[in-house]
Amino acid sequence: MFIIFGIDYLKEHFNHHQRYIVVAILSLFLPFYMCGAVLIFLTLRLLWKGEIQEAYRQIPKSRYIIYFCGLSLIVSLLYQNFYGAACSIGILAILSFLLYYRIHITSELFEFIVDCIIVLSAFAAFYGLIEYIGILNKVNIDQLEIVIFNKPQDRINSVFFNANYYAMMIEFFVCLAFYKILKLPSIRKNFKKFLYYVCIIAINLFMLLLTACRTAWPAIAGGILIMLIIDKRYRTCACIFACMMLVCIYFIFNPSKFPRVDNIVAYFMTRQNIWEVAIANIKTHPLFGEGPMTYIHIYPLYHGHPTEHAHSIYLDPVLCFGVVGLLTIAPFIAENIKRLYRLWKKNIDKSLVALMVAFTIMIFIHGMLDYTIFFVQTGFLYLLVASSFDIYKESLDA
Repeated sequence: MFIIFGIDYLKEHFNHHQRYIVVAILSLFLPFYMCGAVLIFLTLRLLWKGEIQEAYRQIPKSRYIIYFCGLSLIVSLLYQNFYGAACSIGILAILSFLLYYRIHITSELFEFIVDCIIVLSAFAAFYGLIEYIGILNKVNIDQLEIVIFNKPQDRINSVFFNANYYAMMIEFFVCLAFYKILKLPSIRKNFKKFLYYVCIIAINLFMLLLTACRTAWPAIAGGILIMLIIDKRYRTCACIFACMMLVCIYFIFNPSKFPRVDNIVAYFMTRQNIWEVAIANIKTHPLFGEGPMTYIHIYPLYHGHPTEHAHSIYLDPVLCFGVVGLLTIAPFIAENIKRLYRLWKKNIDKSLVALMVAFTIMIFIHGMLDYTIFFVQTGFLYLLVASSFDIYKESLDA
């Protein structure tokens, strides 16, 4: 009997290298500390077998990963930022595993991975719904009703540590399901599959509502629109954009219906305080930063708001790694952008290009007010998709 996660199916369709990758993907739906432990264990095992070293030899500019993580580790230890030192090692493990992923990824494996993630997103939603019912019972609500809570402890997170991380994962789940819809040769002939993906999207959007994360909605909107534009579905893009504008107009005339509207001012004041602290420390350490997780290391010095990071993708990397640190990894990033551009230019798989660009657009939209991409599950899933151009490495290297 066919079982999508069955051992026999994996042995029949994928080699042992690819099965390592599948195990890593499944670990995304474990609690973050277990996911991190699995990824580090797999990387160490592959290092012991010489597979990681081979990946570094094959992938252009990959040595800059070692330079970047080594510099980050040294800077973290210099400032006694031990959280940052641990993160530096974790970043090295994840990026090294992604190099291994790049030399073994195939189109069949990638589609299988996407299918696995889509299925497991429904299980994560089911777990989140159970969590939500428990929250309702805690506040003495005995029946199932939609209540948007403000307190972090009353917002669902499923298996993703907090509500904002789960919200970013939902952004990715929705885009992956939408990608599968774009890959359907005909909706009419594949209506059951189309309906399945629509249901997955609907379930995840409902769970996003329960996370009470506001920033994720414009991120998803931006991601979906860019996917349609790159895939040249202009008519569908115009229709969805019109619907989004109607929703915006509705909230303009009914501001009380906007999620967590009562704490928007306090929310932005808190963010402003965090950003001021981050900018102040960037001015004193502009070249090398103080290593990952710098904000949690330095906020008491500035009497800042206590939190883990600077809540901005535009500030936190500079705060943590400095200008020199970011320039150290820049050649590797530039090489990846070149390969993505080559994939788009050759018009090999426009749906995959659309997915990769959409993921990036979403993290930069969401990253205006948060830094949820700097986390084991969100970061690994993004980098996994963003590295998938090597499905077509033979065509790219030709």
